[in-house]
Amino acid sequence: MRKKDRIILYPEYFDSRLTRGKGRRVPLSISVPAPNIEELALISKRLGYEFEVDADSAHPNNWWNKRGRILITRNDLIKNEVIKTIAKILSKARKRKKERDKKR
Repeated sequence: MRKKDRIILYPEYFDSRLTRGKGRRVPLSISVPAPNIEELALISKRLGYEFEVDADSAHPNNWWNKRGRILITRNDLIKNEVIKTIAKILSKARKRKKERDKKR
């Protein structure tokens, strides 16, 4: 499968600690600090996407830090919509986790 058949997602796209110039692709309101590839894979699985995890890859702007990437089979999906959907779910999940931790 060629790269054009896939949507490539890096954790940097969702990282609130990064600027847009450093790789963040979502607004700060739905970004989270230090997202990891496992969270993205879990959300992709729950959304029913066909995907593959490439754990040894790095974002081009962050080539020294190999945080991995997700390769989602395109199947008429639009990359920006996939990114925003995953970001919203990730943000809500982190907020719920934070609330649960406060209750303890």
